[in-house]
Amino acid sequence: MKIMSIISCKIFEDEIIHFMEHDEEVSDVLILKNESSEEIIRKFGEICCPCRELSLKNVEAFRCLEDEKYVDGEGLMLVLNILDIAGMGKMRTQLKMKVYDEILRMSFFSDGILLLYGLCGNLFKDLEEDFRYLKCPLTLLRDPYGNIVDDCICAALGGKRAFMEIIKEFRGERVFMLTPMWAANWEKMVVANGFARDLENIDESKLVFRAARYSRVAKINTGLNYQQNFESRVREFAAFYDLEITELETDQALFEKCYRELKHSLIAPV
Repeated sequence: MKIMSIISCKIFEDEIIHFMEHDEEVSDVLILKNESSEEIIRKFGEICCPCRELSLKNVEAFRCLEDEKYVDGEGLMLVLNILDIAGMGKMRTQLKMKVYDEILRMSFFSDGILLLYGLCGNLFKDLEEDFRYLKCPLTLLRDPYGNIVDDCICAALGGKRAFMEIIKEFRGERVFMLTPMWAANWEKMVVANGFARDLENIDESKLVFRAARYSRVAKINTGLNYQQNFESRVREFAAFYDLEITELETDQALFEKCYRELKHSLIAPV
């Protein structure tokens, strides 16, 4: 059995659910239990997709997972590691250390790893070079031109070029963009992006938005419907910052391509 692992920011958990809902080649789904896994486990239940939980806190747990490779000899197991949304400053440094640690841990039992992160302000610009020695393939989110995406918004829109084309259409108007998961976690994301010190001081972010002259929020319809409160959360965000709402349509092509290419490289006949 081949083991494909995904290390992902919580912001991309809907994309993972989409993979699983439309992929019949995955034999088993295993989710590493942590402080960020509860929500995606609930969503797996909503789409009636079975999954198992495992905590990798000791060597025996690693050994147990490694042994899965040799059960039945065929099939594809997907191992998911969902990491929490990180903040600015020291938290960003901790995020890099966390992601690097998880790549190292999971490389011991994985045949391939898909990393669902963008460059995140160039935080991960050297990641491929830093892990060039890994025996298992490490795949990052890339646009159709082969460039690593900048962040979760660029990824949702199809890459930097697509993002810039959309920005041009607004003719200089400052637009803040929300995906379903961004909207669902907007207070936490506002703090994580440095617009406010903490959740207790979220009103500080109004001054930042005003100074940046944001006048509109774009509701990015990704084609995914796993967040039932997307519409209400966007309206809440718009009311809080006194913004008009516009809508953008996109699809899952970028995510599907990255996922499909790594998966096929693992299960394709030699």
